[in-house]
Amino acid sequence: MRVVTSDLQEAIAAVSRVYCPHDVKVLESNRGIDAVLESSGAAGRQIVTLRYAAPVKIDAGSFENLLLFMTCVDGAAEATQGRHSVQWGTGRTLPLSPNVPSRLAFDRRFWQSSIRLDKDFVETLCSRLINRPLDVPLRFRLAPFSAELEAAWRQSLQTIRSCDGDGLALATHAWKHFEEFLGTLILETHPHNFSDVLKKESSAADPRLVREAEHLMRTGGPSVTVSEVAHMLRVSLRSLELGFRDARQMTPTQAHRQIRLNAAREALLNPTPSTSVTSVALSCGFPHLARFSNYYRLTFGEPPNKTLRRCRGGAA
Repeated sequence: MRVVTSDLQEAIAAVSRVYCPHDVKVLESNRGIDAVLESSGAAGRQIVTLRYAAPVKIDAGSFENLLLFMTCVDGAAEATQGRHSVQWGTGRTLPLSPNVPSRLAFDRRFWQSSIRLDKDFVETLCSRLINRPLDVPLRFRLAPFSAELEAAWRQSLQTIRSCDGDGLALATHAWKHFEEFLGTLILETHPHNFSDVLKKESSAADPRLVREAEHLMRTGGPSVTVSEVAHMLRVSLRSLELGFRDARQMTPTQAHRQIRLNAAREALLNPTPSTSVTSVALSCGFPHLARFSNYYRLTFGEPPNKTLRRCRGGAA
């Protein structure tokens, strides 16, 4: 979707459809706006870019159910949620928590690129990390990402853009794994109101649970995620991670990736007429083809397309 308009009400209506109902006030009465709104990606994982080319103040109400991560591409802005305010500028990303009275102020050059994550999904993920229901809503600290998190976040969004740009629709279970990665990355790296509880979760799952987790990863199909495995075993995601580090010297995510790579290997060794590297990667939960090829080559000593060509030629 792309909307270009100098009409303020048209701009408000377009942005409201993407985000939430809100009010916009242009701070220079003798100037209009030159709003550009672009949205790419499938529903539920859209990356949205927006600029007004005029200084504006925005009353976003309570940001109802909107867990938004707003990156400043250019210019500067200020955000207020509840009693807390923060300024941020070019190259920084700010998390905006849902259901909190929110106000924003953008300067003339401000240009944002934003993505939203499903609030219920991230809260469920947080409860699995600490192995208990959340007794209050999840709230992220109103502060820009650290430099380390910013770098990882930028690479993650580039993965989504690359898939869209290459015309590759992320399979539902591939996005499910990726969304869990994004949620876990933020929950473990950016401060929130359950960070202290998360840090206290330090008991490692015993080797029996590690073996059960591996069994569930193998039999659950490509759609099962690590957090779902922890939930089925009734242990916290953090405890499962510590157990895998002790017993396997790797994280459960790495172990799950190896299991999915083995499944991909099996599919490429026994191809059907419709088998392709892309279809195998996506069906095994790998949304980024370049990374899948790299993981595959490092694990099996050859790129996946070579395996497929060899097996189609009858050499395997």
